[in-house]
Amino acid sequence: MDSDTLESFYENLGFELVEIDDRDTLFYQISDSGEYATITDDNGNVPAGLDEPIIFTLYDENDSFQWSVTIEDSHYFGELFTRVEDTEELLSHLQGIRQENIARYDEEM
Repeated sequence: MDSDTLESFYENLGFELVEIDDRDTLFYQISDSGEYATITDDNGNVPAGLDEPIIFTLYDENDSFQWSVTIEDSHYFGELFTRVEDTEELLSHLQGIRQENIARYDEEM
């Protein structure tokens, strides 16, 4: 996939490509107080394409990890992002997906 297509897809959602810890990262400002989220692949890199699993990670205003969730692909995330009314609803829905993922993992063990 063309990296411009991926970058354009996420820019349309309000994400920007920034460098964090010497790595390009898809960054989204959650609140004016400094909370933010990133989108990466499972190796912490910018996803190579829209069809691969992504990891949404939430950080607080002190850059401290809060939680993360694996999402099936960018298309699903984009649909969810545009369907919710606000950031709180998005985070709530993502936490629901996170709990489903944890339950599914626990069942497999």
